Amino acid sequence: MGATKEFLHNEIEEEQRKAISDTRDYPVLFSTDMVRAILSGSKTVTRRLFLPSLSIVMEPAHQIWHDGGEWIARMKNGKCYKKPIVCPFGEPGDYLWVKETWAPAIDDIAYRADYSEEVLAEKRNQGLWKPSIHMQKTQSRLWLQITDIKAQRIQTITEEEAREEGIQPGKIYWFDKTNESNFREGFLIKWFSIYGIENYYENPWVWAIKFNVAESKPSKII
Repeated sequence: MGATKEFLHNEIEEEQRKAISDTRDYPVLFSTDMVRAILSGSKTVTRRLFLPSLSIVMEPAHQIWHDGGEWIARMKNGKCYKKPIVCPFGEPGDYLWVKETWAPAIDDIAYRADYSEEVLAEKRNQGLWKPSIHMQKTQSRLWLQITDIKAQRIQTITEEEAREEGIQPGKIYWFDKTNESNFREGFLIKWFSIYGIENYYENPWVWAIKFNVAESKPSKII
C-alpha cells in the first residue's frame, strides 16, 4: 500500500474512533421544520452524509451492507474493503438526542418548533433564539431510538423513502417530464438547499437512519 493510501486509511480510522462514543447516545441537529415533522410523526428517518474521509474511500464502492456483525463494502472491481467501517451515529438500539433551536425561559426552556410562524414573527420574539448547535444534552427534549440503518447512494432514494423523511411534496420542473408534485422531488429540493445541486450529481453515500421517538429520556445509557 502506498504511503498516501496508508495515510488516508489511518485518517479514516482515527476519524471513526473519534466518532464512536461509549455512552451510546449521539447528538444530531435538526432544523425547526424537521423537528415539527418528528413531533407530528411524519418523519421517521434521517439521511446523513458519510464522514469526508470515508466518503472518499467509498466512492468506488458498488454496495455497502451490514451482515449482522459489521459493515461490508464491495468495490466495483468485486473486491471487499477490508478496513473497519463505522456509522458515526451509532447502531440499532442506540439513541440520538436532538439539538434544535431553543431559548431560555423562566425555570424552563422554550423550543422554536412549538410556536407558529405568526408568533415567531412578532417583534417581541426576535433575537431570543439560540442556534441548535449550542444546545446541551440536558436541554434536549427529543430522544430518538435507532431501529435500522442502511447505506445508500442519495440518487437511489425512492418515493416511499422520501415520504418517510417528513418532507412536503414538491416539483422540480427541469428534473423529469412529469408535472406532478411528489415526495422524492420534495426531498431533493430540501437536499439541494443544504448541500447544493452539485452534491446530488456526485451521488454520495449516505446513512439512512430510521428511528422511533422515545417516550422519555433513557434512564440508562451505556
